Amino acid sequence: MLKFDLKNKFKSANKSNGSKENEDNLESGTNSEKDREELLKNEMIASILKGKVSGHEDKTVTFADMNATEQAIKPQVKPEVETKVESIQKKVEFVKGPAAEQSPKTISPESEKISKLITAIEGTKEKMVIPSISIDQGKILYPILNEIGESEDNLDFLEKLTSPNFDILERVIYERLTVCPDHPESFSTTIKLTCAHCNSLDITKLHLIEHKKCGYISENTKFKISKDGTITECPSCKKPIRDANKEISIPAMWYTCNDCNEKFDDVKVKLHCRTFNHDFEITSARSNLIPGFKIKNLGDTSNTSISPILKQLKSLLVSFGFTAKENHTVIGKSGNHYRINIYGEDQHKRTIFIYIRNPNADNDNSELNSKIIEVLDTSPTVTILIGFPSISEKAKTITSNYNISILNENDPENVLASIKDVLANKVPPLQS
Repeated sequence: MLKFDLKNKFKSANKSNGSKENEDNLESGTNSEKDREELLKNEMIASILKGKVSGHEDKTVTFADMNATEQAIKPQVKPEVETKVESIQKKVEFVKGPAAEQSPKTISPESEKISKLITAIEGTKEKMVIPSISIDQGKILYPILNEIGESEDNLDFLEKLTSPNFDILERVIYERLTVCPDHPESFSTTIKLTCAHCNSLDITKLHLIEHKKCGYISENTKFKISKDGTITECPSCKKPIRDANKEISIPAMWYTCNDCNEKFDDVKVKLHCRTFNHDFEITSARSNLIPGFKIKNLGDTSNTSISPILKQLKSLLVSFGFTAKENHTVIGKSGNHYRINIYGEDQHKRTIFIYIRNPNADNDNSELNSKIIEVLDTSPTVTILIGFPSISEKAKTITSNYNISILNENDPENVLASIKDVLANKVPPLQS
């Protein structure tokens, strides 16, 4: 649960500033009221996302608390949060140019790769990152990484996306590879089947064959067999066997050793380390877990609920001068990464976030609250939430303050019309 006592934090920030410092700050005029408000908001957002702040009582945060805290900000107080905010902002890679100062977050090259990776994963049949095992090199490769400009052996990149800071991929066990206990880095392990009596490798598998039409029973070596191993003729009645599945049965199977001529039911099984040329017992074998990676909460990235109008929606964003990308990744002020179902950005660095409710989510406000926190951390120009349930009056206050529009329509065409109205009202044309 996200916890932080915002009101007490604000009070402590006020108290920690001495009166002399307040007077100096007011006289210098180096920071405007708007700057001070933004600094405090940044710290609140970072603290919420981290969970809690040491030295403060652990209390649950509500949207009403945040709204009240914002209203309590006074122009005569300069909070001592600049150092913390600067450390948070260093995590954000700003775009070069005049518009950079106007945007609290930007998209880094790494985020572009993450977005491309999500699209690539969703385009696969398995809906996951599939490993490729190079037995000779002893390497685990992920060919899908080539599609986003990463080395296909860069496991660290995938592992990083499973960390709490990213929370994008989920690590799963794709395969368990049996390896030598002395040389686990080598994947070149094979099975040896040997005689149970003399350990010879020269053994033959035998089957007892019955020809149903004439009743003749003998070992399979007595029957006439083609090059592909198919039994073609009975040695007793000399009749051709055209359909082995119907004309013969196999009542028994055993092995014979061509060195000691012993017959036995079960062979002795050993494993062989081919790289270092030695045998080892199955009981001493080790196993290497080969990971695969799935998109975490895959349903949350799915745009199927608006698939009938997806193409039209992208065209609508383009008509307003915005790009239109699916499942795009952005970085918040806290350094956390977020997936946006539909993301748009124009030449003025204005951004549009469109979130589509996960159909598998609980019917409470937890997912909605999570999206609002994401908006507070990323500050898009306009946010549109599609398919979310009705919200409380407290949450409505926050959504209105942060330009969040919630669309409750179910019909795709009505959704498209409502999005068009939101864009027309909230993103008017600007001069280049």
